[in-house]
Amino acid sequence: MKKPHNTLIFIFLILFTFTIACKDSKKESEEEINVTEENVIVFGEAILDENDPSVWIYDYDADIPVKNREVIKDTLSLQEWVDFFNAQNEKVHLEFLKHNGDTLFVKIPESTVLTQQMGTAGADGYLSIATYTLTESQLVNFVHFDFEEGDHAMPGVYSRQYYIDRNKERFK
Repeated sequence: MKKPHNTLIFIFLILFTFTIACKDSKKESEEEINVTEENVIVFGEAILDENDPSVWIYDYDADIPVKNREVIKDTLSLQEWVDFFNAQNEKVHLEFLKHNGDTLFVKIPESTVLTQQMGTAGADGYLSIATYTLTESQLVNFVHFDFEEGDHAMPGVYSRQYYIDRNKERFK
């Protein structure tokens, strides 16, 4: 198992390299994108690597969500964000309910896998990644999850700030 320190250095180096590599591409923001690689998918207007289209992934060693890729935030509707997230998670399915203010309301109609089978760390990872992914939309700061409570997960309102504050408390 990697040490959290090494993992964070590795993530920083990847993000730094990505930032430098993409600096010039920002100048071409309105130009047509030509895709020549075979392993890409188009979701809305977002172009992603089909091997791992996740915007956020969970680093279980560091116990935090980690950004896997950038997306243009205004390209997907809220329903498309939910569909996009569902496309990456075949065991737990989210349903879009509504959007009110800066809160997105979603339901997990069949929550047994999340609440009883994934374990506490798996359920926490799922909810945090769902929260971070769905709050990529500029319209959303909070995600209200509606599902039947179980041993490993509780319904409620989650935000990025919730996870930031929780991790500050854990690592004091």
